[in-house]
Amino acid sequence: MSDADRREAERTGSADREDDFLAVVGMAGRFPGAGDLEEFWANLAAGVDSVTRGAPRLLPGGAADGGDLAFTPSRGTLDGAEWFDADYFGYSAKEALLIDPQHRVFLECAVTALEDAGLDPDRVAGAVGVYGGATETGYAQALRAHAGRLPGVSEDDVLLGTAPDFLVARTAERLGLRGPAVAVQAACATALVAVHTAGRALLAGDCDVALAGGVAVHVPPKHLPWNGPDGTLAPDGVCRAFDTRAAGTVASNGVGVVVLKRLGDALAAGDPIRAVLRGSAVTNDGADRVGFTAPTVSGQAAAVREAQLAAGVDARSVTCVEAHGTATPLGDPIEVAALTRAFREETDESGFCSLGSVKTNIGHADAAAGAAGLLKTVLALGHRQIPPSLHFEEPNPQIDFASSPFRVATALEDWKPYGETLRAGVSSFAVGGVNAHLVLEEAPRRAAAPSERRAQLLVHSARTASALQARLDRFAQAAPLESADPADVAWTLQTGRRAHAHRAFGVTTGSADSARDVEQAVAPTRVRPTVFLFPGRVGPAEAWRLHATEPAFRTAFDTVLGLVDDRLAASVRSVARGLDWPERAEVRDTYVFAFEYALAALWQRWGIAPGAVFGTGTGAVVAAAVAGSLTPADALRLIGAVPGAPQGPPRSHQVDVLFADGTRHVAGGTLDTARWAAERVAAAPADTASAALLADTGTILLQVGAGAFPAALAGQFPSHTADRLLLLSLPELADGGDALAAMYRTLGRLWLAGSPVDWAGVHDGESRVRVPLPTYPFERLPYLVRHPDQETEAAGAAPAVPSAVPPTAPEEEIPEAAPVAAEPDASRPDDGTPLSFVLGLFGEALGLPDIEPDESFFELGGDSLVGIKLLARIREVYPVEIKMSSLFTAATAADLAAVVEEQLAASAEGEAS
Repeated sequence: MSDADRREAERTGSADREDDFLAVVGMAGRFPGAGDLEEFWANLAAGVDSVTRGAPRLLPGGAADGGDLAFTPSRGTLDGAEWFDADYFGYSAKEALLIDPQHRVFLECAVTALEDAGLDPDRVAGAVGVYGGATETGYAQALRAHAGRLPGVSEDDVLLGTAPDFLVARTAERLGLRGPAVAVQAACATALVAVHTAGRALLAGDCDVALAGGVAVHVPPKHLPWNGPDGTLAPDGVCRAFDTRAAGTVASNGVGVVVLKRLGDALAAGDPIRAVLRGSAVTNDGADRVGFTAPTVSGQAAAVREAQLAAGVDARSVTCVEAHGTATPLGDPIEVAALTRAFREETDESGFCSLGSVKTNIGHADAAAGAAGLLKTVLALGHRQIPPSLHFEEPNPQIDFASSPFRVATALEDWKPYGETLRAGVSSFAVGGVNAHLVLEEAPRRAAAPSERRAQLLVHSARTASALQARLDRFAQAAPLESADPADVAWTLQTGRRAHAHRAFGVTTGSADSARDVEQAVAPTRVRPTVFLFPGRVGPAEAWRLHATEPAFRTAFDTVLGLVDDRLAASVRSVARGLDWPERAEVRDTYVFAFEYALAALWQRWGIAPGAVFGTGTGAVVAAAVAGSLTPADALRLIGAVPGAPQGPPRSHQVDVLFADGTRHVAGGTLDTARWAAERVAAAPADTASAALLADTGTILLQVGAGAFPAALAGQFPSHTADRLLLLSLPELADGGDALAAMYRTLGRLWLAGSPVDWAGVHDGESRVRVPLPTYPFERLPYLVRHPDQETEAAGAAPAVPSAVPPTAPEEEIPEAAPVAAEPDASRPDDGTPLSFVLGLFGEALGLPDIEPDESFFELGGDSLVGIKLLARIREVYPVEIKMSSLFTAATAADLAAVVEEQLAASAEGEAS
């Protein structure tokens, strides 16, 4: 087959099989040295080794020949793994403490992956599944060891909070996912087997979106003693995959989650496709091996070849493989031999495929190892670069690279495809014989579709005010408007994030300054009714652009003009464009009716439906048409734009109708034409009309037309209160002002007030795509119970406490347990002051007889479990509200006592005033 024929076959084959392929639309991960995937890629590209190594230890007789061995304890650690945003997930402090840190890390990662995909599970049309697995940790033993400090906690509580079986079930429950929740346990291959299983479920129709991944987090880091020269650990703590000095791997921690959809669905929905998963396979080595832990060439080769066949690709087109690569003397040669056997089914070429192992960067992340390799590969496809595999200097002599398709990547290099498309393989193998392999290719290119709209509405929300500010800061610092279409950014923010109570919005017109001008509010718990006010006034010429960009406005406006004669329609269009002023009443009234009727149609297309209507002058006739009491044709007859009298029997109005005389007509009734004709010329006292408008508390008054009357008039009356919103569709626009931007600002205020918005209607007429944007800024606090043995090891060591501490801590207290008794210190003050009391509490809680006022609670060995109990004791004695965050910012007895005194003083001042 010629190169041209091959490229055409690849192009048409991919198009024909969209329903057989999967799209990676979102992802998230945390690994040693990397708190997110941006940092992860930066480390990979720069060739950073993120393993933490201790001081070497001499092990007499530890070497294979019986000689002495220098062993370097090493591990890939995850920074701040015990820190968790319990409030985001609705957990109390006690509940958070009972959950294994790796479950918490997976939960946050799942949320981040969904936001990266621009998917709100509540708005996904279909089922969302979750597939994943975790490793075994010692957290359950730590909880059991502290049973005396955790009264009321049962063995079931410990099991539910720590067992890997409940990892995905907890994720589904907390995120509201209603698809399959399948726990996957396949040792080191867990994450890739989870991806494979999720892919099969998507193709079978079991779900429409799937999260898949794995996690392995030990907090504190698991102590791994030297397991002998025949073990899997590298004695020097360096993972040298495929190298002649390869002597084993390094244990590590990590978490990785991807969001998958069927490729056709992702393309249709405009999802941010990061890569295409063309095929996958899982096999087992069976009984044909030396022992249970021994790998086989045949089993691994079968997985690779079956995945290639499922993907429908020529092995020659796969130009990069992310190997399992554990750097064991036995494992590496078997893996390369298996890969070579699979590739040799279709190609005899040598040295064309780059080979690497992320374990050389971060170590072996156990159940998350496959996720690390998958995420590395997806990032490499997106950057079209292959990062280096570290510590490779001279090939393992048992590996015949020269006659294989493979070469080890030793430096960051540009990735060139064979044909049109970059393709890669990812392997993950497990003790016990599980073999998993995926075949990926780069995401299809999509043509840009610039928006015709000059303004965009950017919305943000969070669970707390401080998280909202952090989210705004992240967005501003990322400057996504510079690299993505503002309309796509807006669409992603509007539809790809859960709407929390603390909200903010900004309207961008293309300039950076406009995007920074935001308004904030807390949305109410109930939807507030909206009254449409129709002022019956001529609108600004700047509003005519709505006719060009907004299909709902255009359709309604043109429908009205299609009911009048061509001469009148031409005059009305001339007025709408600002070319003429309506001297004749017929032209003026027809224009006002068409304009306000079209504005009402636009608001309703955006999801803002009226609960009642009110109008003055011709606006009253618009109110009649919007309420359904009059057809547009009869409304035009009423104002004389169409000859003849209104026809047909009275129609029932679908929403409440307010009249200037203060009467309110409930939806479902009928009003004859004569009543509307009288209302059009009514001159009721202003206070009567305003009283009718302000009768309901919490009402939103929305002016659907030009100017500020009658909304501004209603705002001047005593019955108007701050809980009512008076909003204008089109405040006075200066020459050249953007009517759409003005309406978006009003729409933003409605969204702040809790009004539901139809975001598809806001982008009516355009097909938008989602783009990756900054994700949720979790406000974490530490929740950790150490095993007594670990507490002894950590005695005297200060725990790592991040400097940025969120302002709100979980409120629920752990029930009191008997404090550890400490011998009283005669030199410590006992004068009844807060300082004396706090010093006493520190001593009791920590079991220390002598504590200085300037010594830190955490440096003395305190943790969040003890801290919660300590603060509860303070609240029992003093009428203060001290939260967990106060202990982190005021960790010494002197500082904490000062916080107590400040609150006591503030309380006294409040009572005095």
